[in-house]
Amino acid sequence: LYAVYLNHTGIMLSYGIIVASVAMLALAGFLSFRIRLQVKLEGMKLDYRKVLVTPVVAEMYEKGTFSGSGSLTEREILNTNLFSDGYEYKYDSKNECKGVYKDIVFEASDVKETKANTNMSVIGRIFQFEIPTENVNPVIFASATAPAIERMTGQLKVFETGNDEIDKRYMTYAFDENEAKNMINSSLEFKLLSIIKMGLGRVVKICFYNNKVCVYYTSDHLSFEEVLTKKHKTAEEVHNTVKTLSIIDKLIDILK
Repeated sequence: LYAVYLNHTGIMLSYGIIVASVAMLALAGFLSFRIRLQVKLEGMKLDYRKVLVTPVVAEMYEKGTFSGSGSLTEREILNTNLFSDGYEYKYDSKNECKGVYKDIVFEASDVKETKANTNMSVIGRIFQFEIPTENVNPVIFASATAPAIERMTGQLKVFETGNDEIDKRYMTYAFDENEAKNMINSSLEFKLLSIIKMGLGRVVKICFYNNKVCVYYTSDHLSFEEVLTKKHKTAEEVHNTVKTLSIIDKLIDILK
């Protein structure tokens, strides 16, 4: 406007042209910056797990931590005694949560199971709780829909517990059958039936082993989505994260 005024009055015509040119260059520069910024923002990919899930875990649990990539090794997964250990089976995990809830130390991870020369690929969630147990050797309860657990290391026996409610819903494995039968009581029955009633997944497995309890269930997706995008509804994502994590609370309340 100042340049137009100078040109209109006929005074300092050259100065007016210079002002107009500088103004146009400044405008062009700003528009160029704006366009480049918009392109950069639209192309930005944000892993919401780092900025949303991590602080929610830290807020919900004592010593709460979250790792989207680092998690259980294949050996640690097999040490839960919930999976077959044949050479054709491969396991990996991610989305690891750790912390303390009601004085119980826990860790939870997504687990992917694949079998060589087949199209089998199963996603599930595994939880490990440091809870006192009455047995030293592993005792495993697998829901009726679970495939057989085949262990090359150690002799794993399938037997009936003699408890109709448990035997109707679970197949029981043990390394020491007598030790396993000694731990069958109304308290254990309540815990096993309560976990089944949670409706976690098509397959549910539970292992009691030397002061540690492991729980596994299958799922059709990972616990926390991996699509990198900035288009997230924060309130909705916080709600979904809390809902996913609350399974830890419920399992501990049952098993403690």
